[in-house]
Amino acid sequence: MSATVRFYPHSRDAPSRSLLDRAEKEYLTNGAPFKADVFVIDFEDGPMVVKDFAPRSWWRRLIGRFEVSRECRAYRYLGPLPFLPEFFGCVDCNALAVEKIEGIALAHAPDRDANRENYLEQIRTGLNRLADLGFLHLDARNNKNLLLSPEGRVVFIDLAGSLWIPPGKIGYGLLRRISALYYEANVIKWETLLHPGGDPREGMKKPPRYLNGLYDLRTAWKRLRNHSE
Repeated sequence: MSATVRFYPHSRDAPSRSLLDRAEKEYLTNGAPFKADVFVIDFEDGPMVVKDFAPRSWWRRLIGRFEVSRECRAYRYLGPLPFLPEFFGCVDCNALAVEKIEGIALAHAPDRDANRENYLEQIRTGLNRLADLGFLHLDARNNKNLLLSPEGRVVFIDLAGSLWIPPGKIGYGLLRRISALYYEANVIKWETLLHPGGDPREGMKKPPRYLNGLYDLRTAWKRLRNHSE
């Protein structure tokens, strides 16, 4: 992964650790032994979401520092994009802060039947843009990582699991092709999740882990091959 990052101005700065520790928190995730605490704070200038590894054990904080650094670098590399939350910065080596997206998980959107094509187009446009930037969002397949804002904007979150190689650098072409395949499989998954009438797999016996993902990758490979012919 390239060390290239960009720095962009943002509307607010992440709070200091001392200010964060005193803030009133609304926890989204709290107490999981191997994961960061995730909570919402608001200093009367709008809510922000903080991912914080500080309460974890020393060895988990050590790994968490790598995750925080990686995610901060990912946001800085990509810069402002309409399908990402605004990045406010690192609190310290254990925590980062981003814009809170008011809304719901896309998979639970009540208007997914009526707006299915719009949402799929937003997903495809966002993933194509990431692929063009040489950015592979490995957690984009997770249902929890696509949100829908009240104004109908699809937003990708959680960039900790990402790889990137800037255009023009060695390896970009290969990563671009891998990303295109992986992202097409993600689109296929969302075509199923946003199926009119609901997910047709709902209520069926859940297959072994990763089996659906492998099937979607196979279908994506066939689709991309047909498009290139």
